[in-house]
Amino acid sequence: MHATDAADAPEHLPQERFWGHPRQLWMLLGVTVGLNFAFYGFRAFLTPYIADTFFASLGATAAQKQADLLASGFLALMYATPIIGGYVADKLLGETRALATSLWLCVVGLLLMAAPSLFGFELGLALFALSTGLGIPLTVLIGRNYAKDDPRREGGYTLYYLAINLGSFVTPFICAGLIGQRYGFRWGFVAAAAGMLIAAALFQWRKHKLDPILPDGAHLHGRMATVWVVLAMLALTYPVALLLAYPTVLRTAMYVLMALLVIYFVVRCIQRGDRVQTQRYLALLLLFVAMVVFWALSLQGVTSLNFFARDHVAAPFHYTLFQSANPLYILLFAPFMAMLWPWLQRRGRDPSTPRKFGIGVLFVALSYGLLAWAIAHASGDRVGWLPLALCYLLQTLGELALSPIGYALVGQLAAPEEASLAMGGWFFGTALAYQLAGWIATQTASGGTALQGFADYGHVYARLFWGGLVVAVVFLLAAPGIRRLMHGVR
Repeated sequence: MHATDAADAPEHLPQERFWGHPRQLWMLLGVTVGLNFAFYGFRAFLTPYIADTFFASLGATAAQKQADLLASGFLALMYATPIIGGYVADKLLGETRALATSLWLCVVGLLLMAAPSLFGFELGLALFALSTGLGIPLTVLIGRNYAKDDPRREGGYTLYYLAINLGSFVTPFICAGLIGQRYGFRWGFVAAAAGMLIAAALFQWRKHKLDPILPDGAHLHGRMATVWVVLAMLALTYPVALLLAYPTVLRTAMYVLMALLVIYFVVRCIQRGDRVQTQRYLALLLLFVAMVVFWALSLQGVTSLNFFARDHVAAPFHYTLFQSANPLYILLFAPFMAMLWPWLQRRGRDPSTPRKFGIGVLFVALSYGLLAWAIAHASGDRVGWLPLALCYLLQTLGELALSPIGYALVGQLAAPEEASLAMGGWFFGTALAYQLAGWIATQTASGGTALQGFADYGHVYARLFWGGLVVAVVFLLAAPGIRRLMHGVR
């Protein structure tokens, strides 16, 4: 998200090492675990909590729809605000102050989410969404621990990816299971805030150790800059909370912003007159479509699949523990996938990037085909836990094929002077996917008896299977053409 990339790290870095990596990397990994503990902790129960706490009087169907729209709008905002947050970190606060500010404000946002009133809850969502935008420097700081030619950088980012999933694997057991299920899910937000508080305190305590690896001008303005940024975010919290209450307006605004971003790049391509760069942007746009489709389907785990697990899956454990399936599978299979691609490359059979995107969409489509088949062959209105567990497994394999290469690809395909904006646009794609995922989820809540609702899930998931299958086949067949548009970028 930053114009200053990890490749700009100083050449002479501190030589303190722990287990072969820079010592401060481990502090940042600890912050990563705490941050993701907090986020995935409340995300595990967010949508059902909204439906049951704030919209139950509307009836089950309407409550589910309202919850899907509010949760997806909030999560979309979370992935949209880094465009602005990255600019503030680059131009006003510097990376470490921006990240510290983000962590402390996220603690406040999480505590507000525990408020008993809907508007207090929405204020917490708004503040958390705004604050996470300032947290984008964490990814950059990981890379700043390494010189640009250090072969261990990839290993450092692998550890970062594992830290994300370690936090997200553990937290549903604590925030949703141990705390939320026993004492009420409001207290799950407080437990999440405790994890974020530990991350904030750890970073505040050790962030001065990062000074030697920061670029010149990293501390951009005086301490009052932090005060003004915090005041601005607090001032924006109320209008953003109002916007969350009108999901249709929010969705329209995000689609308009995306259209404006596309128009900007079209105009820049015309002004530049560079055929190669124009074709690279076209390839990036096509892969962007595949990425949005993949995440719109995969992110049903936050909305419709969470309700499906609660209402229609017979499992010997609480339904929120299904939220640990994806990070568990990543922890188990990421090392094997990391070895698979080099093994195939040595044999000349490594799929091209466009083909990997097609494979990712294919796996997520198959996950819904499996679930639709299980629903069609069930007796009654419930399925066992295994079909849903396998559904999450297929989605995770698709994620491992597609997700890790996306951000690196943007930096390679975008023009150097527009790399930050292009990365922001790619990140914004996840926000659009959350919006689309919320709309898809509302299609599963059509009312009627429990048996009819169960069948409705089957119909929607069957459509996701066939639609995803078509997109996957198109990208698999079009992969050679898209690869030519990339002009040598793999």
